[in-house]
Amino acid sequence: MANVIASLRAIPDEAGPSVSRGTREIRRAYLSPDVLRTHKLVAGDWVLLKSANGFAVVQPWPRVGIEDDAIILSPSHLSNLSESPVNLHRFKPDIHSYGKAALLTLKEVTVGLGKAKTKLLATEDSQREKEWLRAALKEILISMSYVRPRLNITVGETEKTARTYEIDSIEVSQKDNSASIVDGVESLKIAENDNQKVVYEMSWKSEIVIDGQKENGKTTKDSNAAKSSVDGVARTKSSVADGPIPSYINLFTPSQPPTAAYGLLGGLQPQIDQIKSLLDLPMLHPSLFSMFGLTPPRGILLHGPPGTGKTALARAVASSANCSCIVVNGPELSSAYHGETEERVRGVFSEAKKRSPCIIVLDEVDALCPRRDGGEGGEVERRVVATLLTLMDGMSQEDAGEERIFVVAATNRPNSIDPALRRPGRFDREIEIGIPDANGRRQIIDIMLSRMPHSLSNQEISSIASKTHGYVGADLSSLIRESASAAIQRWHSSNPAEGSTPTLTNTDVMTILPTIRPSAMREVFVETPAVKWSDIGGQEEVKQKLRECVEWPLTHRDTFTRLGVEAPRGVLLYGPPGCSKTMTAKALATESGINFIAVKGPELLNKYVGESERAVREIFRKARAASPSIVFFDEIDALGSARSDDHTHSGVLTSLLNEMDGIEELSGVTVVAATNRPDVLDSALMRPGRLDRILYVGAPDLETRKDIFKIRLATMAIEPGIDIEELARIAEGCSGAEVASICQDAALAAMNEDLDAPYVKKSHLIHSAKTVRRRITYDMLKFFEEWRDQSGVRNA
Repeated sequence: MANVIASLRAIPDEAGPSVSRGTREIRRAYLSPDVLRTHKLVAGDWVLLKSANGFAVVQPWPRVGIEDDAIILSPSHLSNLSESPVNLHRFKPDIHSYGKAALLTLKEVTVGLGKAKTKLLATEDSQREKEWLRAALKEILISMSYVRPRLNITVGETEKTARTYEIDSIEVSQKDNSASIVDGVESLKIAENDNQKVVYEMSWKSEIVIDGQKENGKTTKDSNAAKSSVDGVARTKSSVADGPIPSYINLFTPSQPPTAAYGLLGGLQPQIDQIKSLLDLPMLHPSLFSMFGLTPPRGILLHGPPGTGKTALARAVASSANCSCIVVNGPELSSAYHGETEERVRGVFSEAKKRSPCIIVLDEVDALCPRRDGGEGGEVERRVVATLLTLMDGMSQEDAGEERIFVVAATNRPNSIDPALRRPGRFDREIEIGIPDANGRRQIIDIMLSRMPHSLSNQEISSIASKTHGYVGADLSSLIRESASAAIQRWHSSNPAEGSTPTLTNTDVMTILPTIRPSAMREVFVETPAVKWSDIGGQEEVKQKLRECVEWPLTHRDTFTRLGVEAPRGVLLYGPPGCSKTMTAKALATESGINFIAVKGPELLNKYVGESERAVREIFRKARAASPSIVFFDEIDALGSARSDDHTHSGVLTSLLNEMDGIEELSGVTVVAATNRPDVLDSALMRPGRLDRILYVGAPDLETRKDIFKIRLATMAIEPGIDIEELARIAEGCSGAEVASICQDAALAAMNEDLDAPYVKKSHLIHSAKTVRRRITYDMLKFFEEWRDQSGVRNA
């Protein structure tokens, strides 16, 4: 072709989206900014690409980092042009376009070995499946804007669901061109001359024929008879006016058949059932509502933590309902110009009416419609809220069957939305998309593992699901993705044999698991040492009581339910300093595998009024979201001291009491507190329903001291023949921390004698045991006994 602007290498986008992610990405081609400036091209212009295998019309956009001789194309155009060099031409509709296409005939093909082979459409496809295919193909073709015969289009993302179709012929509207049909061979011949027309313009009036059937199951023959005598274009109820799609509107093309749309969402079956009961009938059978004189529902508000699948669920709804879907992010509609934001909101609903039935997905709706009385938004936001209220009230005024529009909004801040939207007639139902339970996590993991080679057994998958408390779908996706990357790296570094493939193993997942934290826990997560019960000498009774409070409600839930027993809310560990209270809490978190939140008292205190109380509420809110979880308050006496008239932190204590046993139930959260001053704690904190179990962690006895010495000396080089029982008798009256310090002091004494000492001598250990300062006195032990007797507290 003549008048070539540039010759470029067509390359794929390594991080680019698939054809189903959005309309703009399908028709965009990315070039170096220098190339655009050199050839005086502006982002959004149309250009014509010509290669040895075909040609296409795209919009150039700048991207930094691209070589000057390269052009990045979407998978759709790249598969039709191949990766061979392409020539770039200026595009002029009056020269290169035949006009608007009225009728496109497509046939299914199997692409392989560089040739497209015809494949018959599966006869077992249901009518609904064919309607979905037709709608998905039409969305992609309209996204391209300009098409040609012999153009291949692929729908579906996975190898099993992907289906490729080829445009066999295109019929042009009679008012645009006297030639009614131009097939692929003729179009390719015409393309050799730059002064001839080569492409056709798509519009929502263009009709798609697959397997001899058009929309609503009509055959080609029936459709031809129904054509308008004025312009030869068959009109249907879903025909819409022509015109460019605004840049802020992203048409969503379903990548899966209706039967598989919900199958890719794990752990959301209760929410799916609610949506189907609310949405399927109005979309598929609107006449039933007209029969009873009812207005169909207008909207659903999906709310929940980030990463739980709100947007994915909304798109699955669109696929299942077999209708168009417009995905709009709230911030994309915002504009700095007066009145433009409201105009864009009206434009979204206008486009939806053209594509009725249509679902509008408003993601991050709290950014678009904040509360008008909360001071979060200004004058612009108030006008936007009023505009959206008016549009939602006017969606179904007369005939519900003519304009079927449904709004699905998603947010993780539902209380930030204006209350006027949260009433029947606008958002008729509010559905919470919460953090999945163990069964939900198992379903999500199964779905992700089905797409990759792995060797995990059902028992191993169940184990992973049970250990990922508080993980949302995005967290599990990150876990599997990182584990698969580790498996690939391991396979690559092991010099694999020819023909072998990497396989994901349970070891890969368990290695990555500690590095992936739940989304709800990232702000409050504290990296604690991996302390186990075996690292703590003695205290068997305390360990067993803690297992009963924390582990039993998880492992023996059926028994608790059968006997009508409620899980304990909290545990108080009290005793002399250095007796492993904090270490016991760490071991409890490690052994139980439950999310652990460590709270330091001073971090909650703030000089501003109300901030400390807000910090307490936020800690428990995150703990509920990541349940089952443990909230550990070390030195609880700093926050829970008895209230008095001059006490400065009584508000913090009040908030703590309300969170532990107030109006809102504390479900799935166990509070563990530690103190060596139980006498100053407020009595309301230690009543049943708050700190249910009060455990005394006393000074270690002889057997406990022996266990501690064994644990500490097992990691040290010591002189053979040391009598551990003798050391334990000498260390009578020492706390657990003091027993550990005996081993440390003995090792330092050995180093003072000889830096190259091969081991710690017995004399060093005996000397350290005799000279260590004992901080637990008789009066201290007597104090804890008297407090226990006077307060009526008995060891749980």
